[in-house]
Amino acid sequence: MYQSLNFGLANVKETDFEKKLILAKKYGFTAVEAGGQEIIDNGAEKINALLEQYGMKISSSGLPFHPISVDDETFENGLKTVAEHAAAIEAVGCDRCIIWIFPASDERNKEENYAFHVKRLSAVAAILKEHGIRLGLEFIGPYTGRKGKKYVFMYTAEEMLGLAKDCGDNVGLLFDAYHWYTGAHNKDVFDHIPDESCLVSVHVNDAPVGDPLELPDSPRALPGETGMIDMACMMAGLRKLGYTGPVIAEPFSPKLAAMETDDEKVACIKACIDKIWG
Repeated sequence: MYQSLNFGLANVKETDFEKKLILAKKYGFTAVEAGGQEIIDNGAEKINALLEQYGMKISSSGLPFHPISVDDETFENGLKTVAEHAAAIEAVGCDRCIIWIFPASDERNKEENYAFHVKRLSAVAAILKEHGIRLGLEFIGPYTGRKGKKYVFMYTAEEMLGLAKDCGDNVGLLFDAYHWYTGAHNKDVFDHIPDESCLVSVHVNDAPVGDPLELPDSPRALPGETGMIDMACMMAGLRKLGYTGPVIAEPFSPKLAAMETDDEKVACIKACIDKIWG
């Protein structure tokens, strides 16, 4: 596995792609996340030249829209955008896309929602597969995200893997430390993941001190900051599976947001990831 940087999650203000690459490389990252639109706007030829110049790669990209939260017409139009973005990220060597899955619903019971997700996500996955791209589904763990909703859907790694399997052979899991901690928090979770091919991406972070059942989705803490999440267990589990994909910090951290410069933010994130890496 390798460390990748998401500039948005790092609260980086710089928008120029080359300058962002220089910043990431300066602090020891070998990969970055980038959106399909950013690649389209810059042009694949320019992006590839910069990646080669700085010895970097694009690890993964988000989907251009959320396929579950839109009406049928918007969804059909969105599929065209997915195809455009998939072609763009394929052209720069990126082979992973990610999306989060809502943990509850007021409109559909679990069975109906499952069928709806399979229908929509399978269509997206089929387009991505034409471009050699895998889709990672992120489960959302916090109880506060399901509390008060009429129907609980799914919020654990094991359930999300089942959904991924039914959506296509290029669909897997985005495993997030915070969602694992606030959801099932089962230390044997990696025993339930068949092999590393089931994992598309990984997010690392930490949790504020407090009852996990009362924690919202945000704010969180920097990786290794509070020690509430057993990152040693998680990293050991990833290594046991032989995971070879990207690891990205998603801290939603007030401490990080308060830093004045992009350099401070990226240096902080790199130091935090290095802290849990061993």
